[in-house]
Amino acid sequence: MTLEPFTLSPILVERPWGGVRLSQFHKELGVSTTVGESWELADLPAEVAPTVDDPQTRVATGRFAGQSLHELIATHRSALLGPVEPTADGRFPLLVKLLDARENLSVQVHPPASYVESHPEARLKTESWYVVKADPGSVLYLDLDREATIGDLGARLGTDDIVKLLRRVDAVEGEFWHLPAGLVHALGAGTMVAEVQTPSDTTFRMYDWSTEYGRQPRQLHFEEALASVRIGMPETHVGAARDGDGSTVLTDNTHYRIVEHRIDGATCVVGRTSGPCVVMVVRGSVAMSGLNLSAGSTAVVPHECGAVDITPSEPSTGLEISLQS
Repeated sequence: MTLEPFTLSPILVERPWGGVRLSQFHKELGVSTTVGESWELADLPAEVAPTVDDPQTRVATGRFAGQSLHELIATHRSALLGPVEPTADGRFPLLVKLLDARENLSVQVHPPASYVESHPEARLKTESWYVVKADPGSVLYLDLDREATIGDLGARLGTDDIVKLLRRVDAVEGEFWHLPAGLVHALGAGTMVAEVQTPSDTTFRMYDWSTEYGRQPRQLHFEEALASVRIGMPETHVGAARDGDGSTVLTDNTHYRIVEHRIDGATCVVGRTSGPCVVMVVRGSVAMSGLNLSAGSTAVVPHECGAVDITPSEPSTGLEISLQS
């Protein structure tokens, strides 16, 4: 076997809406008080993520420590990916983050396939949220209210009136939401989520709460957003009423599959599907193939490793993210 399961060194990204809670997940924030994102797994070219100095996570453990995922694919593609195809430019077809929203994120939308087909500078971005922490009263903004139209949205772009059109749902720890490309959304203040998405950083902002928070205004993207918005998208919601040991499929879409494993006592097995899988621990701590993973840790199980046991040292929850071949 040429590859073993390995962890990655996260990329910490400052955002105007970020905070300091990622330090609770052993992220070294230094003196910054506005770290909004921990890129747990990323393999993006620099031009796709211009606000991030080096948008490629690097291997942190094992004999390939220091190499980027992109370099590892170039030298060990079959062992790492198996039947899963990399992106068109030879990169890992997944982006995994932890987000800490001290303030509301912008009201935004990501481009669907129909937009990307005629705008090659954009990248499809479908994503999923698993709520890791939620302050009392915190909310998620998902889609428009039933009576709202594209015309209503266009008339309110860039103003706080746009918020009145948004559907609000309570943010609840342990709940899951899948957000297809084209869905209007905003992560609400006081939430922390694990975000799984297709490898893209293309975001079209419609409102950025600059007045409410005294933020420096950022570029808004009215034309692009209106061309991307799809009202009434069928998002997937999985509630948090799940106790004890057990596994739940949270989403199985055309891009990736996410399974929540609750392992309060028994050993759990990941990597049963063909191709690599990514394991993110969101509660507790576990051991896997010589790796000790605490909450906030992320590891990659290469394709050639096959099925791997995870043993909890305390009641724990892990997300297993596998790619569709």
